[in-house]
Amino acid sequence: MTSTIIVGAGIAGLSAAWELQAAGVSVRVFEAASVVGGRMGDRFENGIAYNSGARLIYPFSKDLHRIIAAAGVTSSLVPLRRLSALCTSPGGPYSIELMPSSRALFTPGLPFGERCRLIRAALTLRARKRQVDPDWAVSALEWDEITLAECIREEIGDGVLKRMIEPVFRGTRSFDADTISALFYQSTMPHLVGEDTVFTLAGGMGRLCTALADRLPVETGVAVTAVEPHADRCIVTLADGRELSADYVVIATEGARIAPLLVRPSLEEREMLAAIRYNALGITHFAVAGSLEPGIEFAMRDSPTRIATYQQLNAAPHQGRPNAQVYCQLTPEAIRQVQAQCATDRLDEWVIDEVRARIPDFDQRRLSTVNQWIAHKIPIFYPGYGHVLRRFLDWQDAGKSRIRYCGDWISQALLGGACASGVRVAAQIAGN
Repeated sequence: MTSTIIVGAGIAGLSAAWELQAAGVSVRVFEAASVVGGRMGDRFENGIAYNSGARLIYPFSKDLHRIIAAAGVTSSLVPLRRLSALCTSPGGPYSIELMPSSRALFTPGLPFGERCRLIRAALTLRARKRQVDPDWAVSALEWDEITLAECIREEIGDGVLKRMIEPVFRGTRSFDADTISALFYQSTMPHLVGEDTVFTLAGGMGRLCTALADRLPVETGVAVTAVEPHADRCIVTLADGRELSADYVVIATEGARIAPLLVRPSLEEREMLAAIRYNALGITHFAVAGSLEPGIEFAMRDSPTRIATYQQLNAAPHQGRPNAQVYCQLTPEAIRQVQAQCATDRLDEWVIDEVRARIPDFDQRRLSTVNQWIAHKIPIFYPGYGHVLRRFLDWQDAGKSRIRYCGDWISQALLGGACASGVRVAAQIAGN
């Protein structure tokens, strides 16, 4: 029987393990020593409930929805329809659509010509739906060398970029449109045009990983520190000094933490790992006494603020949130300043004055604070990354190594992409 050791107990690794086990492959799942709290899910600290990973499940990820059904958590999917938010701008707040629809045409401040080009762009994207896979960014490889900002300016205009694209990408993903490639946009948007629903999971996004892990041989308490390939097997070293042997090893941890695990990496692996970049994310959560008016706001890039996303949530004890909460996600510019000043443990100092301005009696109502710093939040598909990734995928698909890789950095910077990458390597190993 083929044996496989999987390093990483996030959705990519667990999806690979699930598929391999179903195919009759012997599987053991470990964490990597360099990863702390590698599984996505909800956290609870100082009376504050917050998320440590993906927040949404998109309707287009077929592998992910199949895994959700197989894990028995489909009934926990909570639909979120017609999501929108306020966007703060120097000219005043306006409503912004988070799902592409005809309502976006009424975004204030857009020139008439851009409204017309917005319709044309939507039709063009919809027509490309069968040509791109939303779980694989490289399916839109022809857009790899152009930035998202250049793509939107050329196809639609600067108004749509500033008033629609930038607030959403900066507020939801901390992406700057002039530094990422158009791959993400061009591979996912054709599958979102005309859709109005995304999902979350009742009880927290961690329910999926927990449900999978409960049905898989996940070994906690000892982590993998090294992976060494040989001609006919792989040797895995654990933190307690033990060595394990397997036919294959699947490395499913975040890309920025893979290099220390590899003994004698190949030229192809070194090139790929050197190309991986992540963005950082800084979030401050406040617990507040009493009630708050629920709402979410993004900020235009030109707004005089350090907060890219501001959200107020009322208490919901049945959802594990005992107090009203305020969520403040820093802008990319503020994040860079925090890093430069080594202030990642003092994020609240960067937003507190703005929160006080929004909630005049905030100091009296403030119950607790959690500063959440995520050094590696989302892999960045910057211009040129897609071509490096394509070469690496071709090398991996050729089956020249007993070490296989999966994760959102190799597929798409979404939960569905991570899942699809795990399914893909499982099929390769099971086929071998």
